[in-house]
Amino acid sequence: MTDGQILLDTLEKQRNYFKSKKTFSLSFRLNQLKQLKKMFKENEERFLKALSKDLGKHPTESYVTEIGLIYHSIDYMLKHLPRWSKAQRVKTPLFLFPARSFTLASPYGNVLILSAFNYPLLLSIDPLIGAMSGGNTAMVALSEHTPYVNQVILEIYTKYFDTDYLYFFVSSKEKNTLILKEKFQKIFFTGSPKVGKIVYEAASRQLTPITLELGGKSPAIVTNHGKIKHAAKQIAWGKFLNSGQTCVAPDYCLVDARVADEFLTELVKAIEKMYGNNPEHSADYSRIIHEDALKRLIYIISQDQEYLLAGGKETASDKYLEPTVLAAPINTPLESMKEELFGPVLPVLIYENLTEAIDFIGQHEPPLAFYPFSENRAEISDLLKSCQFGGATVNDTILHLANIHLPFGGVGNSGIGHYHGKYSFETFTHQKAVLDRKTFVSLPLMIPPYTNMKEKIIRNFLR
Repeated sequence: MTDGQILLDTLEKQRNYFKSKKTFSLSFRLNQLKQLKKMFKENEERFLKALSKDLGKHPTESYVTEIGLIYHSIDYMLKHLPRWSKAQRVKTPLFLFPARSFTLASPYGNVLILSAFNYPLLLSIDPLIGAMSGGNTAMVALSEHTPYVNQVILEIYTKYFDTDYLYFFVSSKEKNTLILKEKFQKIFFTGSPKVGKIVYEAASRQLTPITLELGGKSPAIVTNHGKIKHAAKQIAWGKFLNSGQTCVAPDYCLVDARVADEFLTELVKAIEKMYGNNPEHSADYSRIIHEDALKRLIYIISQDQEYLLAGGKETASDKYLEPTVLAAPINTPLESMKEELFGPVLPVLIYENLTEAIDFIGQHEPPLAFYPFSENRAEISDLLKSCQFGGATVNDTILHLANIHLPFGGVGNSGIGHYHGKYSFETFTHQKAVLDRKTFVSLPLMIPPYTNMKEKIIRNFLR
């Protein structure tokens, strides 16, 4: 049987499994979530080693940015799912008396999750937690660029789950093209806007609800009212985490000309403090995912060479690219400003006034994230209102993702929909609206024949 035939056969089995209604019960969902946590607890060291091999991640970074967040998400679902899965009462207008109204969170059915390489566990498992909590079956496509993580998952998951309920497979262009022709009840995609449009088009042919978690050029902005040393340190951390391969990393940085020299000095110091004089020898610094991605970044740096302030060195055999800082006036035509960088290259653009900076941000597609640095609250308020973005962390970077009570998602070119915490449950369920009418009293005001008295009563209610 070919890989494609296996996928189609598995999907048919998952359709039948969902029709059996096994996934509907609260006890089933809770047990499956516990199984998922058990799978990670029993294989945590294997996952940490696999992440190191695939991306060069330090175990602490892998735990903080992936495995620890998975545990947190599962625990949160286990705590709140019993309440969320119940009927939620809503008010009923008096003119509909006697009746009660409520919503029922209903599973969509068969879900397809298409993951990404940069956080291969978090970006496949976190949406899966939402799908499982909602009572769906799931097929999860793992990135082909993380073979060691994939190997661990594929070796172990069938010990914990029935493949008629949960199925993992490794992505390829052929398999993804085939599976996207099939009918799912929900698709969840994480990746680039370019590929996201292809997935969106495929979903539209089946009228399938879709969530797109994309990316874009997420800006940080440092005003003259910011704490410069703090801003430099946190922007350096957010940018060079996972060697810049983070969808919410600061893609570029806007800095007020009055504090630009100080900021650039502190930025270079912060990079050296994190990774030492030679980041290639630092156990804390990750690697670029593959050779083509590295070549692309090297080309960008070569085109912007005259603006190179720090870094730029590479070792192709090790997929290593040094943390790189470019510095230029705000309207300089840079190669690095044409598209999302997704690597350890940070263009720092120097602006003269805040209006100029806000206008510059508005010239680009709405980003997934936004990072304003200022101690002036009126300035922060103006920036948050004036700029369009998916989510923001004020006076820091990336941390809004760690708050499970906040929705995570983009707007426009950076995504459609959101998830995390309760938003994940809502993303993978359909809210059925129910009005339960009682029959002991009948008030046929809206039923013909209409009379002046009926109209008068109706107008008193609806005015």
